[in-house]
Amino acid sequence: MVVLSVEAYENPRFDNEVYFKLQEAEREARATKRRFSSKETLKAMREAIWDENA
Repeated sequence: MVVLSVEAYENPRFDNEVYFKLQEAEREARATKRRFSSKETLKAMREAIWDENA
């Protein structure tokens, strides 16, 4: 039996989630020529955060 703190358990989960999201983004980038500017990306991120907090 292994006992972990919540932080120790969640940290690798977060790392894995980021890794899989990056893999997904790379697959999408290979599948399309559409690219987003940093301004478009930042705007979308702000809107997503704003919607989430509403």
